[in-house]
Amino acid sequence: MSFRKQNQAFGKVRSVDGGNIVTKAEILQTTNPELNVEVGAFVNCGGFHGDTICSISRVTIEENKANEEIKLVELSIIGSIDMEGNFSRGVEQLPTISCDVFLLDGEQVNKIMGVNSDDGKFFKVGKRSMRGAGDVYIDLDKLLGRHTAILGTTGSGKSSTVSTLVQSILRDYPFPRIMIFDIHNEYSHAFKGEWEGKSNSIKWSEFSLPYWFFDLDEFIATYYPGAGSTQKMILKNLIEELKKERVSEDKQDKISVDSPVFFDINDLIRQIKEKETLESTQTKKDPWNKLLLKLNSVNDDSRYDFLKKDIESELSLSSYFNNLLGLNNSDPSYITILDLSGLPAEVRSVCVGILSRLCFDFRYWDMDPANLPLALVLEEAHSYIPEESSSDYSLCLQRIEKVAKEGRKYGLSLLVVTQRPSNVSPTVLSQCGTFIVLRLTSDLDQNKVKRILPDIIGNQSNILPSLRDREALVTGDAVLLPGKVLFDEPSPWPKSNDIKFHKSWSEGPPAGYDVVKIVEDWTQRQKG
Repeated sequence: MSFRKQNQAFGKVRSVDGGNIVTKAEILQTTNPELNVEVGAFVNCGGFHGDTICSISRVTIEENKANEEIKLVELSIIGSIDMEGNFSRGVEQLPTISCDVFLLDGEQVNKIMGVNSDDGKFFKVGKRSMRGAGDVYIDLDKLLGRHTAILGTTGSGKSSTVSTLVQSILRDYPFPRIMIFDIHNEYSHAFKGEWEGKSNSIKWSEFSLPYWFFDLDEFIATYYPGAGSTQKMILKNLIEELKKERVSEDKQDKISVDSPVFFDINDLIRQIKEKETLESTQTKKDPWNKLLLKLNSVNDDSRYDFLKKDIESELSLSSYFNNLLGLNNSDPSYITILDLSGLPAEVRSVCVGILSRLCFDFRYWDMDPANLPLALVLEEAHSYIPEESSSDYSLCLQRIEKVAKEGRKYGLSLLVVTQRPSNVSPTVLSQCGTFIVLRLTSDLDQNKVKRILPDIIGNQSNILPSLRDREALVTGDAVLLPGKVLFDEPSPWPKSNDIKFHKSWSEGPPAGYDVVKIVEDWTQRQKG
């Protein structure tokens, strides 16, 4: 395919300075009515040196001494095309002065990206925002193989963008495995209708995270935050013995306190009580009493019932993962939506960290990472993996940062979704290979993102505050040519749309609106 269509030529190279090129444009509207010279458009500087692919970063008009208008177009170099027509980042030879410059249409851009290949790794997500620039396809392997960040202020379209990505994957790939940590109970609505047979939406009222799957640090972070070394050692010894009692004698030497083996927490509490009664002085009884107080306070708290929901069945980890990942042969599913909206705020970060660690260990112990690659969508990531190193978040930070640094080797990917990139762990963001940046209005967030984005985005990063809903700057491994994208509308939408006050206040509450039912659900924590 030619990347030098004469009806898409608009000027000649005037100056070359490292990675920046200035072009003198003869026209700003080519004879191809679909293409304009505008910021973000892709162009080819084509001459005897070869084909250099650039994006337009600035368009200006100046006047010379004769009051003639001079149209100047500044370009940022992205890469080059070799003799075989293959695109690569960087250039061996810079464009020459006076070589022709051609706008690229959507077909040419997708050809450069290799979208027309038959390997099936590209899927469609939307359209480029520039006129005539065509549909946008994303490389699935690189999107999920190297982690992705989806950033944008409230109302910019993060949830709809995530829904569009996941729905597009479901449409094009028959056997994906994606788990969404749904903090505000909004994604189950996006996977109804045609998606219900492929999705597994676990409501808060059905959510379970058995305590016997926890390692010692996770158990302490949940039941006894701030435990001293004495209490930690007591718990380690008692829990390890209780777990060993549950396996055959020939396997006991392989069981540790961190093994995901069932034990009854009521047995743990009973043993602590027995040991407390054997102590002769109050001073010696105090460590045991503190343990009892902490364990009972969580064990008797109805907000933490999700920890022991499956205690009677002594749920195994294999059964848990079969259900969590939709691997039941009789009723398979491919998207799991975990409604975490009912989690106590003080334990939410711990639970997200535990779930991430369980998924990491599951992938680690599968000797072939290609067997069942898994992607985790970390919605509202700033609320549990913040930049600050507070002890309240330390366990979750450690777990997710480990996934960010090592997960891709074992087929575990992250989609980090946040409205406050300035507040998210820099370790996690630095491991992301693709960035989808929607509208950002905070100066702190804009500056953080501008430092992350590559130089080839150029002046386009200055438009972050003015992007439309669902419009984003997309750059990184998953797209060879970075630029502005308008994502398709999801169908159906997640339950995250702005409330229409005018409609509600014009029509009043719906028939059957029941305050008693709301308060009853609130009291019993039955949010569905």
